[in-house]
Amino acid sequence: MEERANPDAGSIRNAIRWGLLLASVCTAGFRLPRLVNEFRSWRVALWSGDASAAEGWHRVLTVEVIGVLVVLAIGAGAFYVLRLKAKSVT
Repeated sequence: MEERANPDAGSIRNAIRWGLLLASVCTAGFRLPRLVNEFRSWRVALWSGDASAAEGWHRVLTVEVIGVLVVLAIGAGAFYVLRLKAKSVT
């Protein structure tokens, strides 16, 4: 009887789940061009022999990559945690 009171609870949870995953993937995708640009700048600094600039670009690139990975991990974690629970047969 309790299931009939709110039949759309699963669909709302599923919508939130997919929305969070989509938002995290879109955020990561939005940051990818900046990552590519910073990677290129780091490689140019390495080739030019400027150790200080190369170290700076490497640090910026590392922070950006960690940020993208954290966003993706949060999105994937929320997607996993909010999944629908299997109903017991007992």
